[in-house]
Amino acid sequence: MKRLWFKGAGDVELQEVPIPEIDENGILVKIAYAGICGSDVHGYTKGGMFGGIYPEPNTFGHEFAGVVVETGAAVVDFKVGDRVWVDPLGCVRDPRLTCTAGGFGEYIAVIKPVKDVTVFILPDELSFKNASLIEPFGVGVHTKNRAKPTVDDKVLLFGAGPIGLMAWSALKHQGIENLIVAERMPSRIELARSLGAHVVDNTDIDAYEYAAEQFGTATVNAYERPDVTVVVDCVGIGALMGEYLEKGRCNSRFTTLGLDQTPLTIKPGEFMSKQFSVFGARGYEPVDIKEVIEVLVNGEVDITRIITGVYALEDYEAAFAAACDRNSGMKVVFEIDGTL
Repeated sequence: MKRLWFKGAGDVELQEVPIPEIDENGILVKIAYAGICGSDVHGYTKGGMFGGIYPEPNTFGHEFAGVVVETGAAVVDFKVGDRVWVDPLGCVRDPRLTCTAGGFGEYIAVIKPVKDVTVFILPDELSFKNASLIEPFGVGVHTKNRAKPTVDDKVLLFGAGPIGLMAWSALKHQGIENLIVAERMPSRIELARSLGAHVVDNTDIDAYEYAAEQFGTATVNAYERPDVTVVVDCVGIGALMGEYLEKGRCNSRFTTLGLDQTPLTIKPGEFMSKQFSVFGARGYEPVDIKEVIEVLVNGEVDITRIITGVYALEDYEAAFAAACDRNSGMKVVFEIDGTL
């Protein structure tokens, strides 16, 4: 079988290797499509440690979907022919190494297949190409779900990249109408608006000031602030949390998927008085994946338009070049076997 082998920053090799073997508890999946994650891009441009791909060299790729082609003797919940999405956690023995799952290959061994936990059977109406979005979509959905938004909330979402737009589409699917997306990149603003998002270019105006214009203000405990009840950070820079601590409304919720290590200053007395709820969001849970599949099948928002490039595995250099170009590439996927 063919697979991509990560050797270091800017150094990937297409290899021919044996098809992996499974034990009595495992399943073998033939991969149809696999997506390039932002972490893969960080690894490709800066080195494996920056993208969770370690030790080097190693397999990589963790956003994929395909067909079960073999099952172990003890497997009862899956059969040959099942169309599935696989959580990369099911393919590694160390949960810190999900980015090395090996999705950039023709086959993958799932060592821990648990139905509706690490492996989900896909509805027939969901294509493999679109199902390759499930993993990053899960991250976006989990991020917004940490704040438990409801239809009555007024939401300010930062970031119209792939995960931000996926989170936005799930919020729309929930029926949340008071929803603003803040973004600075012109290409992403254009795409978000074409999908129907209410977008503010926060290079031109402060996002909280704009939210005050749209939602009004609320005065609680003597603090007058924009009437934003939920802030969703899909950019992940510490400055956004710092801005929230300064400008956020009392009794509001803030959720972030950020990896920024920049220290922040918190005034405990003010934090207490404003009664903020601040949540970190890491990965996703099975309930998030079920919601993702529902949103993708519903199709109210054609979020799959974020896929801006489809490449054969052999064209990995062009694929990574496109994925690394933030001005033109939104989401790049490999078509590993389009006949499935």
